[in-house]
Amino acid sequence: MRVITKKSEIKELLQKCLLEYHSDGLTQCISKLNTLILSNKVKFPLLEYCAEEFYKEVPQNKQLSFCDKIQSLKTEGGNVILGIMLQKRLQENFTESISKATAYIADADIWYVCDIIGERVFGFALLHQPTSTISQIKKLSSHESNWVIRSLGAGIHYAIKKGLDKKNVKTVFTLLLSMANTKDKEIRQGVGWAAKTTAKFHPDIIKFYRHEIDNPNQVAHWFRTKISIGLNRNNYAKRN
Repeated sequence: MRVITKKSEIKELLQKCLLEYHSDGLTQCISKLNTLILSNKVKFPLLEYCAEEFYKEVPQNKQLSFCDKIQSLKTEGGNVILGIMLQKRLQENFTESISKATAYIADADIWYVCDIIGERVFGFALLHQPTSTISQIKKLSSHESNWVIRSLGAGIHYAIKKGLDKKNVKTVFTLLLSMANTKDKEIRQGVGWAAKTTAKFHPDIIKFYRHEIDNPNQVAHWFRTKISIGLNRNNYAKRN
């Protein structure tokens, strides 16, 4: 397996894929992309760059077909491209992008798809279109797939880390609290990650909800542990 770490390398390979697209069509382009790029170990920022270039080159009416073909390959790096492609479609195709991201995550049945797509689609959407996204997150919090619910935690973590405003952090934290007693390992991973990030960046919100957090009938020990870790990281950052 080749390791690709330089933008100059990825540009050369990407150009071959784009030439294949313009000469022989989408299917051949995806095959070339899989062979030259997705079958190798590529840094995520370089894959994000590829996605941005494909978004420019592939017409809107063919972009979802492009994404479906990449998703069918089941490669880890392909999820980065999917996430960015759907992210860039959010402004004009919000509901469709959220729906596609949900379908890809539910179908994948593996943790890294939740985190890669969850951050890039749900997280980005929450940061830039909070009102519409919070409504979608509330609906998805009862999704039949635990992978989808885990991905919401990844998205909330991303949005808070990137500067989601306090009012909306408070709103999504109440949603995390509603899932703070789950026994499902995957949901715990996502929800716990987001809870820890909330505590690190907004300890005042933790203080506001301390009574609920300390209620053992509503909130499991694992959730309080994540809160404690986040608060400790906040204190460490202040000291240093």
